[in-house]
Amino acid sequence: MANEEPNISIKTATLSAQDQIHLLNANINYRLSSEATEALHNGVTLTFNVDLATIEPRNWLWNKHLSTVTLPYQIKYHTLAETYQVSDKTNNSQHNFSTLSAALRSLGTLTDISLHSITTTGNSDIKASLKAYLNIEALPLPMRPLAYVTAGWYLRSNTYQWPLTP
Repeated sequence: MANEEPNISIKTATLSAQDQIHLLNANINYRLSSEATEALHNGVTLTFNVDLATIEPRNWLWNKHLSTVTLPYQIKYHTLAETYQVSDKTNNSQHNFSTLSAALRSLGTLTDISLHSITTTGNSDIKASLKAYLNIEALPLPMRPLAYVTAGWYLRSNTYQWPLTP
């Protein structure tokens, strides 16, 4: 893990409709930089956002964003207990892990996340778009200026897009 480049990569993602609810399933691989890991071990809570959008492509104008949802997740380290806590801020759930790799694996495993505010139309060209990133704005205020200019804090996935089946 020490030889791997710090980044976030989305391996798979699906969005399925069930009644009036859409269910998101995704597998995201989080690899933290040494700066982020050090901050985490020194008591800084890291917030990662997962942004999901439904997009209708258009030929002559910009693509139309039908809906966008941001799912915030946090990871923190408890020094005395030597555990990592992963929190789903949307559903107010928390899970504890004894290793960072287990916590990051859990952070990246999104299973049947119910989304009520996703809009789709009958159009068969609609695409879903997913991206994940470290939310620098959620860092403590004194850390933000350095985080904006230090490459180790720029943890962001490429946008993962796939066609939605109506």
